[in-house]
Amino acid sequence: MGCPSKPTDIAGLPVVHVDDARSDQHVTTRAHGAAPNAAPPAASSSGGQASRAFELEVVGVDHVVVLADDVRSTCAEIERASGAPLKRVKESDRGVQGFHRLGNVILEVVERRLVEPQQRSSVATYWGFVIVVADLDAAARHLGPDVIGTPKNAVQEGRQIATVRSGAGLGVPLALMSA
Repeated sequence: MGCPSKPTDIAGLPVVHVDDARSDQHVTTRAHGAAPNAAPPAASSSGGQASRAFELEVVGVDHVVVLADDVRSTCAEIERASGAPLKRVKESDRGVQGFHRLGNVILEVVERRLVEPQQRSSVATYWGFVIVVADLDAAARHLGPDVIGTPKNAVQEGRQIATVRSGAGLGVPLALMSA
């Protein structure tokens, strides 16, 4: 799905356009900045110690969360600029959430007062990211309970999600989700 125009921002959110032909590419990266769990390394078949390197295979992005003062106007701007229609609105006594699908990624727009009730009006901001990983259990074991919560059932049936703790110092909420 291509964007009909190539804006540099949508509702105040910085936007980078990627080649749709590459949207199914997998990215593998080493996990940096988090100490491995304290378990001793396993012995290798050659009798020596196995490498403690951990490869986190990122399969894709599941969803991106945006905070906005006015969900409906932000969603209208997203639809106008991207061509991605608003797929669903969830309303409750606590606030409003809107959902768009951009290719394989869900863009969730959350009313700011749900998350930051004391925050004054502001432009829309990126608030959280959920990435899909090939082996969530291995990632949770490697990072350990001081860095990431225990995987739990996600809203999507058959999938699990684990949230990276704010103490990890990433600056933006991040969760890992099973494929």
